[in-house]
Amino acid sequence: MISMTGFGRAGFALGQRTFRIELRSVNNRFLDVKIRLPWIDGELEARTLALVRRSVARGRVDVSVLEERSDAAGALRLDGEAARNLAAALRELCAVAQCDLPTAAALLQQSRVELLSAGGAARATDETWPQLEPGLRQALDALIAMRRREGAALAAALVAQLDELGRRLEGIQRLVAGEPERQRARLEGRLAALHVEGVDPARLAMEVAICADRADVSEELARLASHIDQLRGAVDAEGEVGRKLEFMLQEVHRELNTIASKTVTAEVAHHVVEAKAAVEKMREQAQNVE
Repeated sequence: MISMTGFGRAGFALGQRTFRIELRSVNNRFLDVKIRLPWIDGELEARTLALVRRSVARGRVDVSVLEERSDAAGALRLDGEAARNLAAALRELCAVAQCDLPTAAALLQQSRVELLSAGGAARATDETWPQLEPGLRQALDALIAMRRREGAALAAALVAQLDELGRRLEGIQRLVAGEPERQRARLEGRLAALHVEGVDPARLAMEVAICADRADVSEELARLASHIDQLRGAVDAEGEVGRKLEFMLQEVHRELNTIASKTVTAEVAHHVVEAKAAVEKMREQAQNVE
């Protein structure tokens, strides 16, 4: 079993620059990948998305690539070529917008539209991906390892709740086994309270059978036992089991509601309430299972 909660981190170098890759995943109904790269490169995003999809089946995954910047004090060196390119871009923006340099700089800083673009996107992709891919794979390995650890903890919690559900099911089975005798005693008590005498034993037996049939939950209990076995199998299974767990727990909740509608004793009702509490805990945990 794999959880949808996890975190992975790795780093890589690109020339003299170093970058940090961080992957975060949380629960989600489907696979939703959000990618934030320090470059405007659709092909890099597509390759990153494909790699993540091959490793993760479900959940929201945030992929962030951040440049590491040193905070240590030291001599600063101007990148002359970058400065000349920026100055040329600003002069061009002044000509296009017919404004002065301060206004152009303010436009560049405040604009939500990407006004600057770096040439050679294909070359940047070919140079960047061979360094980005190994780091991304390392971060994915760390993410998946954490998701597996979280999944093991979820599996243990689910097994504990399944054991509790099984105990409640056994308690209900013991109580409903004597339901016909309780129905007979209840009817005889009511007849005695009404001072009714000379009741036909056959008619009394028929009424007892009708009441017992209305309160019969043997089919519901059999289905519940089957659902519990399937849930245990899903907990031990590999791959995507989250949706199956959620569906099976819905079915368990439905059977418990049917038993609650048929029950006539406070003891059975107590077991049903506790069983529902266990199911709700499992449903919360199953929402985080891949």
